[in-house]
Amino acid sequence: MEKAHSSDKSTASVEWLTSRLDEIVKSYTQPQERRIGYGNLRYECATWTRSSEVITNIAIIYETPGGSTAQINITYDHHKAQFSYIDDKRDETVDTNDAELVVDVIEAHIKRIPIRRLNQLQQQIDTWVGEGKTRSQLFGELNKLLQTEFLGGRINTTELKQGIQYAITHYAAGPSY
Repeated sequence: MEKAHSSDKSTASVEWLTSRLDEIVKSYTQPQERRIGYGNLRYECATWTRSSEVITNIAIIYETPGGSTAQINITYDHHKAQFSYIDDKRDETVDTNDAELVVDVIEAHIKRIPIRRLNQLQQQIDTWVGEGKTRSQLFGELNKLLQTEFLGGRINTTELKQGIQYAITHYAAGPSY
């Protein structure tokens, strides 16, 4: 009888977390420009059973300019009633039974998505300049990212402005620019 109660509690923890994720993701995806700025943020949840283990994996997914996919993974071990995730700062696994802490970690990561996207855009600009693209070609590439069909890989007008400012500041005096 206790096992069923534990299972119900585990299911409730995952359901609470996914309900909060629904709210969080929705808050970061409206209106359209914000949706792009957070890389078409979304999540997927899958549960599987292996022997006596029941594991739920929650992947919070987004793209960076140009279309590279990035994600945050949270696993939940129903038997242990424990969440696990990789800590961004220490690059090590954290285990906890505190679903609210997991939400805080996810929200902190989501808030850093715009700077991660900008860093990716700057790296792409560096690559283009390294390939010898002219100023005109560079701005053409930025324009393509502004208009791409792939929502998460698209840049918004703020990112376009930041990309242009970066290119001008870093490559204005360079001979290949």
